[in-house]
Amino acid sequence: MEWKMNSLSKIRFLLIAIMCIACSSSDDGTKEEPVSGEIDPALVGTWVGTIDGGLGEAEIIIDLKSNGTMSGEGANSPYCPLNAKWEVKESSFVAKGNDNCDGTSVTLTAPYSKTELKGKWSASSGNNGTFSVKKE
Repeated sequence: MEWKMNSLSKIRFLLIAIMCIACSSSDDGTKEEPVSGEIDPALVGTWVGTIDGGLGEAEIIIDLKSNGTMSGEGANSPYCPLNAKWEVKESSFVAKGNDNCDGTSVTLTAPYSKTELKGKWSASSGNNGTFSVKKE
């Protein structure tokens, strides 16, 4: 038995096949980097390391929370404790907030990494420096 299709049936069949292919998704199990402005659950937790700048090098502990807030402070550190909001933006970790001493605005930026954040910080006072923390 021979299967015959008229031209209209062939076009309908072709359109349905194209739509099925175009709408199908592939889930190969790989996780892409977070979209800009996203709170990445992989970064949530405690990060420990150092901060360096005009006041010298000091230990810092950063706590990243799943609601996008963070706190940073050091033991016996000359740097003021910091409360900020954080996100992953354009493949970078970005945190912006104010210190707890006099409300100075502080920004931290580092290339995106799930294990180590190594970047720069700057303050509205003109102070700046570097920081390097690893996830505990």
